[in-house]
Order: sequence, then C-alpha cells, then structure tokens
Amino acid sequence: MKVRNLRYLANALIMNTAKWSELLESTNGLVQPGMVKELLSKSECEKFLSLIAESTRSFIKEGKPNYGLKVFLNGLQDNVQNNRLLEDPLKENESLEDWGKRFFKEEPFGFIMNFLEDYSDDIVAEMATCASPLLETHGMPLAGLSLLFFMGDYGYTPFGVHRGSPGEDGILFHLGPATKTFYIWDTDEYNHLTGNAPYFKDVGKILHAATPYVLESGDVISFPDHVYHVAYTPTFSVSMVLDYKRAERKTVKQLLVRELEEVFKTDNQLFTKVPEEGEMEVLNTLGFVENSVDAVKRLKARLKSNGGFYKASKMQRFPINLSGRYTLKTPFIIQEIERPDGKISHFIRGHEIVLERDKKITRLVGQLNEQRSIDLAKTNINPNPTDPGFSLFDLMMRIGQTGALFEV
Repeated sequence: MKVRNLRYLANALIMNTAKWSELLESTNGLVQPGMVKELLSKSECEKFLSLIAESTRSFIKEGKPNYGLKVFLNGLQDNVQNNRLLEDPLKENESLEDWGKRFFKEEPFGFIMNFLEDYSDDIVAEMATCASPLLETHGMPLAGLSLLFFMGDYGYTPFGVHRGSPGEDGILFHLGPATKTFYIWDTDEYNHLTGNAPYFKDVGKILHAATPYVLESGDVISFPDHVYHVAYTPTFSVSMVLDYKRAERKTVKQLLVRELEEVFKTDNQLFTKVPEEGEMEVLNTLGFVENSVDAVKRLKARLKSNGGFYKASKMQRFPINLSGRYTLKTPFIIQEIERPDGKISHFIRGHEIVLERDKKITRLVGQLNEQRSIDLAKTNINPNPTDPGFSLFDLMMRIGQTGALFEV
C-alpha cells in the first residue's frame, strides 16, 4: 500500500477539524440538531460510496440476508427482496445506483443496512480517520461507534417520522449524488400534533411544523436520540449514519461486565468469610471496586485502539515480509495495560494481545504508535520460536492479523 501524501493529509485534517468544530458549536455539543456544509470532500464521498459497495458485497457473501437489513419496495417492507440478494448480488464493478436500478427494476426502493463495521475493516478505518477530530474534541462514547447506510429513491423514509434508539445520537453523512431534504420537529410540537405517536407515516399532515435541512453531497447533519425526523429522498442517493452511542446505562454496564470477566480470570485467591460490617466491606474485600476501575480502563483501551468502534476487526491472514517496512494504519493506536499477573495487555483494533513484559516489545510498540515505520530487515525479529527475536515476530504477526498494519 502506498503512503498517502502527508501534506495533503495534514491540510485535509485541518479542514476536517474546523468543520467538526463548526458542527459541535451549532449543535451545542450534539445535544440539538445542526448541520454543516461540505464536511466531506467530493473524493471522500466517492471513497465512502466505494467502501459501502464493498460492505454490501461482503454482507451478501455472509449468506445472512435478514441480519440488520431492511428493504422497502414502493414504500412497503418486502422481506422477499432480502433473499433475492443471494441470487442477484451487487457485481464487482457495478455502482450502487446501477445495481439498484437493475435489481429493483426501476421501482422506488429503500435499502437500509446496519452494522457496516461487520463487513468492512476499511470503512471503519476511513470513518475513524474522518471522525477523529470529533472524538478528540467531544470525547468517546463508552458504547462506541457504529455505522449504517440508507440508499434508494424511496421518497419519505418508509417507516415515517421517527426518532433514534435511546442513547444513540445520529450523525448523517450525505454522499449524494442527488440532494436529500431532512425534516426535524420540535419534540413537544410533534407530540402535540401526533398524540405522542412513536412514529408517524402521514408525513404531509405535520410537515408544516418541521424545520427542513437540504443536504448536498458532503454535507453532514447531526440529530440527538430524542429528535423526531424524517428524510425525503425522491431521487437516488446514499447516506451513511454514524451512531455516537452514549447508550443506556444498562448497555454500558453489560459491556463493563464482559471486561470484568476478563479481569476476574487472573484472581485465584480464596474468599471464604463474609465480613460482618456490611455489603460494601464485602465488595472492598473482594477488590470489586478496584476491579471495576480496571474494567473501565480495559473498555476505554479497547475503544481507543479501534478508532472508537466497539466491534473488533475481523482477523485475517497476514503474509509477513521479513524484508519489508511496516507501520500502523491511521488512526489506530496500540493501547497497553498492565495486568495483575504482571503481563501486559496490548489492545489493537479492538483485540487484546497478552504478552510477557519485555523492553524490546515496549520499544517496538512505542515506535509503531509514533507512526514510525519498522524495517524488519534491521530489527531483531525471527520466526524461530527458540530465537530471542521471536517475541517481536509474534507481536508483529498478531498485530498484522488484526488488519492494523500496512507495508510501506
């Protein structure tokens, strides 16, 4: 893979940071609706369209057409179309628009696919890079980020006016080619007009009370979870939504419980007597509070290592070139946590690599995190398990298998 032009990347990051700052200011920190023009460039829109096509092909190859996909034909959900995907998939060099016209025989359709991170590590890398100024400025949600996309020429969103799931704030990137009009209602006004309806399909009846936002390619609109909204898409276009998942408290607790289970694995001390003093004394004696802090550290490290996305990358074959030079893919970074057993947990792309404490490994991780390229021919690295350089070989292989490395 060729290294991108650094000056271009630096300029793009400066512009990107300014646009995110503008969006955060206009939304008062994502707590109210707001829009910013041209957060994405034309080339970035084209890149995301290509990656969405790649994700769609990967989704079809999984052979599970009902997982996270909703298909609408002439305004009605049609599950038969899901199964047709397996018989008539998006071809390798076919655009989303051309495939949509062919597959749906030019009938109005809506195609909504959730969990894009399940199907393309590349789209995660691209969005993590794009959204890095957001996380740097606004912070990272403990339930992480997730991606979905809408495409079609379905008119109003087929399921009508609605709002997001609790704790999931939406950031919609419009990729075009046609414009989209996004309508947003004041919550009290919407409830008054609809009698507190959870969703409302007769859009025209309440459209007079909505605020319209006209989105062109590259524009971004943010809307918090409580805001009722609907999109109007009369001509084919594609939009991608980044879910900023603050999430319900129970959801975050469930994520922390998973990390606690890992923390507990190294605690083999016996506990046989219940203290008389009370419940908190039991927790303190068990080290439960301290363990909970460790669980939070693990969750944060897992997220930071993967650009804010909770779903870990797919493990892949990594044919390492022992004469090659490697560096970490932007914006991923290796997070290190010391374990109670004295070993070190290295988190990368959401995966945990547990290794013995080793100064050579610490030095190598530092070089990778500084975006320095590692020349393997000049590094004491050896695939022989009995050689002192095997620990570095093992680490590079395992990082490479997460998809976090590329050869310069």
